[in-house]
Amino acid sequence: MACVPATAPAEVPLPPERPSHNLFGVTGLIDTPTAQMQPDAQISLTSSYFGGFYRNTVSFQVLPFLEGAFRYSVLDEFFPDDSVRRALYDRSFDVKLRLVEEGVYWPSVAVGLQDFLGTGVYSGEYVVASKDFLGGDLTVTGGMGWGRFASLNGFNNPIGWYLDSFRTREEPRSGGGDVNFGSFFKGDAGFFGGVSWRTPLDGLSLKIEYSNDAYTREQEFSDFDQSIPINLGIEYRPTSWAEIGAYYMYGQEFGLRLTLSGNILDPAFGAEDEPAPLPVLPRPVDDAARARAAAELGEVRDLIDGARSSSFFGEAPIAGVTVEERLGGVRWARARLAASADHACPVTEARAIDAEYGVVDAVSFETPDGAVVCTLALRPAGETAIRLTRRAALDYPTGWAGDPDREAAIRARLAEDMAGNGVRLVALTLEPTAATLLIENDRFNQMPRAIGRAARSMARVLPPSVERFEIVPVEAGVPTVTVAFARSVLEDRVDRPDAAHLTWSTAEVTDAPRLSGAALEQALGAYPQLAWAIEPLIPVSLFDPDEPVRADLQLAISGSVAFAPGASVTGTLTKRIVGNLDDITRTSDSTLPHVRSDFAEYLDEGDPGLTRLTADYVTKLAPSVYGRVSGGLLERMFAGIQGELLWRPADQSWGVGGEIAYVRQRDFDTLFDLQAYDVVTGHVSLYWDTPFHGLSLQLDAGRYLAGDWGGTVGVKRRFSNGWEIGAFATFTDVSFDEFGEGSFDKGIYVSIPLNWTLPYESRSRLASVIRPLSRDGGQRLQIANRLNPLVEDLGSGPLASRSEGFWE
Repeated sequence: MACVPATAPAEVPLPPERPSHNLFGVTGLIDTPTAQMQPDAQISLTSSYFGGFYRNTVSFQVLPFLEGAFRYSVLDEFFPDDSVRRALYDRSFDVKLRLVEEGVYWPSVAVGLQDFLGTGVYSGEYVVASKDFLGGDLTVTGGMGWGRFASLNGFNNPIGWYLDSFRTREEPRSGGGDVNFGSFFKGDAGFFGGVSWRTPLDGLSLKIEYSNDAYTREQEFSDFDQSIPINLGIEYRPTSWAEIGAYYMYGQEFGLRLTLSGNILDPAFGAEDEPAPLPVLPRPVDDAARARAAAELGEVRDLIDGARSSSFFGEAPIAGVTVEERLGGVRWARARLAASADHACPVTEARAIDAEYGVVDAVSFETPDGAVVCTLALRPAGETAIRLTRRAALDYPTGWAGDPDREAAIRARLAEDMAGNGVRLVALTLEPTAATLLIENDRFNQMPRAIGRAARSMARVLPPSVERFEIVPVEAGVPTVTVAFARSVLEDRVDRPDAAHLTWSTAEVTDAPRLSGAALEQALGAYPQLAWAIEPLIPVSLFDPDEPVRADLQLAISGSVAFAPGASVTGTLTKRIVGNLDDITRTSDSTLPHVRSDFAEYLDEGDPGLTRLTADYVTKLAPSVYGRVSGGLLERMFAGIQGELLWRPADQSWGVGGEIAYVRQRDFDTLFDLQAYDVVTGHVSLYWDTPFHGLSLQLDAGRYLAGDWGGTVGVKRRFSNGWEIGAFATFTDVSFDEFGEGSFDKGIYVSIPLNWTLPYESRSRLASVIRPLSRDGGQRLQIANRLNPLVEDLGSGPLASRSEGFWE
């Protein structure tokens, strides 16, 4: 007997170690970039120092091939001012795009812009290539740069050989804040590069680089002196989320770096402490149902073996074939046998039909008089469709329908079953074979999870004859979309791999109609409704030269009374607990109406402050048209009335909205007094959910609070776990000089679902807008209940992208 050695299971390779950051807070060597990228959705905070230069950077892997960064730097003694040298407080943005991903025989290649949006102090552009060796332990980088990357040992720009305009480089505007288009890839060029070695000591790396940055301006006005263009570094990574680096810079100075890094796709808590859903209870199958299924399907066989047909379709004893597409995209063929056939189940002919008609999942053969001989599953989708057909043959009594007492008892049982899951029954309308359930999701961050919990409860409680489930999420008292499932699909998916995806693939998502009839009567029975919340707020003021970072810890107490579906009154009172925002002493120098630049006075005098007191009505004018009217104290700085319309069908990726408002500026104490300034403001908006990596685009055009006309471009990425990160820029008829420092309004938007930081589910969020400066041009009303955020995650596309939670 021969001995055959047992084969060990193949080991799953470990993911490559995440590359490190440089002193500028982006993926790189020491003072120069590499072509490497962080894992998708990685966010990092870096603080570094050398030679009197402090840099604090937030970097984010926006897309698998795109890295972005926002930096706030302090350069000591940068400006000469008589006998006193003042520091420069600098804000800048970077972006790096990977053009080529590393392969076995070629490096990764990236192009980048450093400080492309800012004062231009650090501005430079580059093309860089990086290649791993020794299993990734050794990385070699080389690149060519312009601007800061060519201020030492530069040479004539190769692009200038063909385009004269690239031979010289324009100086950035002194006001800063605009994109330095006139400088990109212009002027002298220079080389940079280096090597990074991950040593055998766990977490320890060594680096050496050649940098072409002369630090000309810094050497002129500070004590920093560059001796050689070589930098040396040693780095240690004690954990996956921390990097520490020490460096010897330019033969003259020592530098330090600390980076804290994490991935927003990984929850802060590894496992949630959330009760498991109750099981689905399949309906019983009796003998009569089995007989009906046998009559419809005949003998059932499984031919999922991948074998090819051994006969040609033209030779088969078949009189005709029709192919239909059923729920979930299943292709089902019905073949009528010729009168000469022996009416045995023709296995070979089934494969011939598959070869002739393309992909066919199941085939049913019938005699000339229509009797089904057999049904064969050729693929897993066909096997599933056969099981569902068997379940659809079930016939249960419907005598309960139309009995008010029995229907009321069903509603009560269903409401009780759902309540433990944080899903509230708004209304339930029943028919003998269908049910429509309106729900309010009070707990789950992802709506498919709430829909899944409601579907489980329906399967447990509703009479067996109810085959079609329609579930309608209600937001702000308004029905949004209808998600419809076959009950037999839910029962078939129990304990099956990838059950959530398979179930959702058969769902129908359509626009829900307005509340009316019995559903409206039931919904009205739950009003009035009271709600309240106490939440912490952390308003932040950044980049004031007197104090670069200021913040408050505030408490926000909110309450609302809903009188009918969509009709409510809401108020919010805020009180500072601790902080220093009231220490701001800089006064606005804006020549525009002070619609935002007096924010310090509102923070100082408006404590405590009534930041919102509005009467709101949200409704549906048509299945895909939403409307809203709000009046009162709309936000901290403005009061008035606003109307909004939104057209956003559930089955398309884009929508159009519009809003108009008349507002007056509120007094600084944020109570009920108003100032003299008033304005009519409004916008038309286009919303588009692109098919790329969860990116959403928003374009707004109209009149802003200072009376200026223009438009805003916003892009954000919405992740399946609820995180949102985006950026925006606004350009109006206010000139850059009139706008003041910063040139135009721009910023970064971040929204974090609280359940990401907690071990349990929550719909609450922490949202913040980070602006380099708060100026008056390009400012809109800060409305808490705009329509698009209410429904943007409830279209067929966004729901499908989050459907993994449906079965949880």
